[in-house]
Amino acid sequence: MGRSVDYLNRAESVIFFTADWIKEDYDYDDFEINLKSEIKRKLKSYTDSDKFDGRETKVILENNLCIIGLSEYCGAWSLSVASLEEDYYLGYNRESLAKKHANLIQATLEKCLIRAGAKIMNKIGTFSNGEAVFEYKK
Repeated sequence: MGRSVDYLNRAESVIFFTADWIKEDYDYDDFEINLKSEIKRKLKSYTDSDKFDGRETKVILENNLCIIGLSEYCGAWSLSVASLEEDYYLGYNRESLAKKHANLIQATLEKCLIRAGAKIMNKIGTFSNGEAVFEYKK
């Protein structure tokens, strides 16, 4: 069974991209540090996180509403945003707010990725064996 790049469970927003210049582990570390600082510069409510969602996606940032995860498989990358578990916070449904927030920050995250040297891709589809097909975003 084939597979593709992983992303956060229950992700509201997923951005697929390539970062061809990343060849070594230290390149990955630099990329992650630069990406996190770029995102935190634009989205000030996010703080560093260093945990996994239970699969292959590393949670790199979080705030009171959402988590942001980063994953890689065979040169394809994903940056995904998922709302935290549903609960009721100050009398309103936090998950609804988190879902809206996740969708609102997608354009900002794409700009941060581009500034960090990534090329954004659109997912065209998935074959029956699980392999995904992408094209570069215009």
